[in-house]
Amino acid sequence: MGNRGSYSASMKASRPVIALLVALVMLEGLLFEAGSATSLATIRGGILLGFLFVVPILLVAGTLLLRQRWVIMAAVMYSTIALALDLATIVQEASQASPRPLILALTLGSSLLNFLIMIFGGRCALSFRTGESPLTPSIPIFSPLLHPKRPDPPPTRSHSAGSLNE
Repeated sequence: MGNRGSYSASMKASRPVIALLVALVMLEGLLFEAGSATSLATIRGGILLGFLFVVPILLVAGTLLLRQRWVIMAAVMYSTIALALDLATIVQEASQASPRPLILALTLGSSLLNFLIMIFGGRCALSFRTGESPLTPSIPIFSPLLHPKRPDPPPTRSHSAGSLNE
């Protein structure tokens, strides 16, 4: 158990979530290149790119470095919103006069990945046990940041009955 390379049960459960988030980023890259994001305004394009790529990458990094339940729950919330957007995209694309089959297929794949992130992420978040400590970070430079040493409390003076009379 004290082995540095060992994982807790909850961290083993986070591996599928990490893999699915990485696969989702790659699939969204393919979808973005395929042309589903047509002529975006500057601010809207930046927000979309941030949502599609930056947020999942931060979730993967947070899961790997922090190893806390709230990061997995953030991934579940992200995938819920992304699934809703994917379903809206599918409805919009399918209602066009000439739907693009590649966009529909990639969006369906993205929807499936988001659904799986919700399932595996929820399972992972529920598998954390109270009092379970996360694994020591494998990157030593982050160790002081994630687990700072607390200074020892100053020694307390013990007052005896005789010292109060002085």
